[in-house]
Amino acid sequence: MKGIIISIINNKGGVGKSSVSATLGHALTRQNQRVLVVDNDPQGNASSLLLPRNSQLSNTLYEFLDLETNATIEKCIHATQYEGLFCIPNIPETGNLEPSLITSQTFDAFKNKLRPHAQQNFNFTIIDNPPNMGTFVITSLYGSDFVIVPTLANSTFSIDGLLQAIQLIDNIREAGNKNLNFLKLLINQVDKRKSISRYNIAQIKQHFPSDKIFNTMIPTNAPFETAESKGMTIFQEAPSSNGCKAYRQLAKELLNMFTVNKD
Repeated sequence: MKGIIISIINNKGGVGKSSVSATLGHALTRQNQRVLVVDNDPQGNASSLLLPRNSQLSNTLYEFLDLETNATIEKCIHATQYEGLFCIPNIPETGNLEPSLITSQTFDAFKNKLRPHAQQNFNFTIIDNPPNMGTFVITSLYGSDFVIVPTLANSTFSIDGLLQAIQLIDNIREAGNKNLNFLKLLINQVDKRKSISRYNIAQIKQHFPSDKIFNTMIPTNAPFETAESKGMTIFQEAPSSNGCKAYRQLAKELLNMFTVNKD
C-alpha cells in the first residue's frame, strides 16, 4: 500500500485542525506508522506542537513553495520530538507567497513535488490547512487522496462550514484531482453533559450518513490546552487522559479502514 495523503480542512476557524493534525499524526506513530505532518497554515500551530520551541529552521514550507527558492522536499522535512513523526514546518512569511501563487495558478506543488516522496517514504502524510478555502487549501487538495473535516460539537454554525468544505472537495475532484475523496467528519470537543453538544451531534448525524462520520469523537479535555501551551501533544502531557484514549481509538479506526480496503 502506497503512503496515504490526508488533508485536514474546514472553512471555519477554531475547530481544532492543527491539534487534530499533530495529535493524530503522533497517535499513528504509536501504531508503528511512519508519519509526515505538513503544516500548510502560515500561523504555524502544528509546527509549534511538533518541533522544539525556538527551533531555527533554514528550510520550511516557505522555501518549498517559493518559486524562486524552489527547495527540494528532502531539505524541508525535519524530525520532530517524537519518534517516527516528521514535519514540514511553516512560518508567517509563507502567507506573502499567496499572491504569486494565485497569479501563476500554481496549485501543483504538493501534487508534483510532495506527493511522490511522501508516498514512498511515509505510511501517512497529514496536511494541516488554514481556516479558509483559498490557494493553500486548494494546493493541498490537489496533492491529497482523502480529506478529513473536523467540526465542533459545541458550535451551531458547524453544518454550513462542513457543507462548504465538501463542495470544495467535489470541485477539486472535477478540476484536477479525480482521485480525491471525502473520507469522514471528525466531531471534536464533545461534552455530552451539555445539551448543545448532544443537539449538534444529532444535527450532524441527520445531515450526513453514518459511514461518513468517525465513530470516535474527541472529547473536551483540559490536558489538550495544557499540552498546547507547552508546545507538545497530549500524548506527552497526559498519556492516561480521555483525550489520549480517544486519539488512540481514532488512529486504530483509521488504520482499520485502510486495512479493510486493502484486503
